[in-house]
Amino acid sequence: MPSMNDQKLWGELESIIVSYRRMVRAELHGRWEKWPIDLEKREMYEVIGALLARQVTFSVDFAGAPEIWNHHLAPVILRAMIDNYINLAWIFGDPLDRSRKFILYGLGQEKLQIEHYKSQLQADGRNEDNDPVVKSRESWINSQRYTFLTEVSIGSWSGIDTRTMANEAGCIDMYNYEYQAYTAASHNMWHHIGKYNLATCPNPLHRHHKAPIAPSSAPDLDYLFEVTNLVGRTFKFFDDKTAVAVDIPSAFDRLVQDIDDLGMTLEKTSDSERPNISHEDDG
Repeated sequence: MPSMNDQKLWGELESIIVSYRRMVRAELHGRWEKWPIDLEKREMYEVIGALLARQVTFSVDFAGAPEIWNHHLAPVILRAMIDNYINLAWIFGDPLDRSRKFILYGLGQEKLQIEHYKSQLQADGRNEDNDPVVKSRESWINSQRYTFLTEVSIGSWSGIDTRTMANEAGCIDMYNYEYQAYTAASHNMWHHIGKYNLATCPNPLHRHHKAPIAPSSAPDLDYLFEVTNLVGRTFKFFDDKTAVAVDIPSAFDRLVQDIDDLGMTLEKTSDSERPNISHEDDG
């Protein structure tokens, strides 16, 4: 597949992305409709459903923003998605209890953020009692658990680190080979920024020191495939755990097929007719 900055090529790709975004949302809704809900275990369904929807949200927004299909921003999205997958996988080990734990921890963190916000209001000489932000956020907590009963916990929501969660959930390889790899970008570590935000000075008198750069990168389809494939893997995991069966085409498989077809069409285009797809980094 050639690099992608030709207007005609982008027009073709845009229609493929629109189709993917529609289809992946349909996959989510189809699974939710097929999953029998027991209201006695409401928290389990809400947490698992929200985590599944979170993966879809990541992929839909990522697919619609080709300017972030690069090694600067795509790894940040992928790391968050893998973290989400590990949470989901670990929760399925004891769905109801761990879902409740997940919710209570989140409510406590929201309460803590409200208290920080109130402190800032007081420092600014403003009245917290009539602040609409405080009222809205406290109302959201109270709709699930009274604020005064909500505890603030320190540490991870699960009580263990992410590696242990991944190991217990049977996805330690994902942690080792994907989560860890993308952590460098998410935490701005040297083995990421040293590769992508420095360039050797061309002046030999400067002893070839490295200077900061903020380059723009051409979109890389590999990142699109990684993000959309991760959603497909999440759907499969959900299906295996719930025995939900949906008769809905895979959005990821369709995306891959459509892009392969586009690539073959371009290969058949004669050199004289082929669009100019050269790219020069503007960084």
